[in-house]
Parts: sequence; C-alpha cells; structure tokens
Amino acid sequence: MLIAALLLLTTSFVHSDSQLSAKPSPVFADVYIGSAGPYRFLIDTGAATTLIDPRLATKLHLEPEFRVELITQQSRQFIPGTNLTNLRLGGRTLPATEVVFEDVSEARLMDASVKGILGRNALTSFDFTLSPPSGRFEDTEERPVGEVVPYFEVEGRMAVKARMGEETLTLILDSGSNHMVLFRLPAAMAKVRPVATTITTIDGARNTVPTCWSAEMTLGDLRISTLPAAIVQANGTQAEGLLPVSAFKKIHVDQARHELILVR
Repeated sequence: MLIAALLLLTTSFVHSDSQLSAKPSPVFADVYIGSAGPYRFLIDTGAATTLIDPRLATKLHLEPEFRVELITQQSRQFIPGTNLTNLRLGGRTLPATEVVFEDVSEARLMDASVKGILGRNALTSFDFTLSPPSGRFEDTEERPVGEVVPYFEVEGRMAVKARMGEETLTLILDSGSNHMVLFRLPAAMAKVRPVATTITTIDGARNTVPTCWSAEMTLGDLRISTLPAAIVQANGTQAEGLLPVSAFKKIHVDQARHELILVR
C-alpha cells in the first residue's frame, strides 16, 4: 500500500528566519484510544492519513496489521500501520480509521505533548470548526457567519478553487502549515522577488526553498490580500498548493453540503 498523500504532509512544518516568517497557529484535539488518554493530537487537514507516535503504539500494545510505503522528498520507507475502531474525539467515537506508526517529532516542535497527527481520514463523518487563533477544535454543526465556499476532495483531502490573477488554483486546505505552499509559481507572482526559506520535513530533512508574498486571491467573494508563500516543487499531485487554515479566524466544515464557512 502506498501513501502518496503523505508527500504533501512533508511541507506542513515551515520555519523561516526571514521577514516572511509567520507564527504557527496549530489546532489540537484530545484523543482517546479505547479507555486510554486523552492524548494530544495535531489536527492536520492537509494530511490524508492519521499518524501515531510509535512509542505510544507500543505502550498501548497496538499490533500492526499492514505496512505502507511512506514517500518524502528525501526517502522512501515501509512503516507499520493498523485500523482502529476505538478512537474517540470528545464524546464521539470515530469510524474505523487507518493509523500509521510514524515519528511525530516535528509536530512536537509546536507542542511537546503531541502524540500523533489526526489526518483527514479521521475527520470525514461529522461537521467541525477550527479556530487557529485559539488552537481550538470544536465538534459542532453550528455554522458561523462567514463566506461560504464549496470544497471538493483531492487525493483524500479538502480542496477549494482560488482565483489569482487570470488563473484558478486548486488549493488543499492545510491546518498543519503556517505558510501558503505553492507547487508552481503563478503568473500573477512572476515579478515578485523571493527570499530563501528553510522547510523542515516530517522525516527531519531540511530544504531551502524560495519564499515570497503571494498575489491577491479571491475565494468566492472573499478577498485575501497577501500571504507568505513557499514555492515547493511537487510532482504527481492534482493540486497547485496548500492554503493554510491560519489565514482565517475560523473555518467551519459542513460535510453534508461540502461547504466551508470562512471567517476572516
């Protein structure tokens, strides 16, 4: 089994010493595994698959049922995984969820107590709200007042259409990143001068990539002036980049209607 989706997770933790640096606004949730917990998990809508620290998996006597191929920009490796039917988020028991045993040390740079990363595959069966300024995850059907934007599934993740200049970009909603990430340079940004920025990937590798301010974008009638944007080449994906949840005060996900309510 191949986890191609995890290739995009490798761009989720961005650190920069330049003037383009952005303060991370991660969102966390407390997760129970059976009667054990709660354990702190990072919510990452830009990841298709859920990760758990191998040491916690050993402590809980979780037995691997399969092995998956994890591909990053630096390596290819096979890692164990299992399907869990006893994950609980608040008072909600999640449907059977594929969980991969993988080191999450980069996520612990945001919070030392993190034991895993909750990916999109764990968040498909109910409505929820992310509030990056407070780091809160809410299991709620209440829709806030904001811009309603349709979303669609791309490679197991939520994506939206954003207009930049004369182009329409497919952007994956990513709550694990503090920068926008673009997989190519849009024409509207062709004259912007980039600076060097260091990206740390999920497997600990560090790469230097060009980073610049994005051009103005629109999502529906909502205008987003500029965001720090790292330009990272990624082959074999249907998306043009990642849109950070941290660009908004609040995002509500309405699963039945396939809508996002964006609050700036």
